[in-house]
Amino acid sequence: MPGFDNANLDDIKHPLIDVWAVLEDPDIPRDVGQRLLTRQRARTLGVAPDPVPDGDKPFLARHIVDLPSS
Repeated sequence: MPGFDNANLDDIKHPLIDVWAVLEDPDIPRDVGQRLLTRQRARTLGVAPDPVPDGDKPFLARHIVDLPSS
């Protein structure tokens, strides 16, 4: 999504990321998607996920879901 960069991803405690968009984006390395799935799985199991590596943040920031204001 345009308008998001590393600073935005660092500022958002738990951004909602479109996992399928990350996995299907041909410009994002496969290992970035696999690490995202591993973090999602940990969250589902109630385990604290590993921190997002700095190198993954620019890729993941492309697919932050912009939630409507309530």
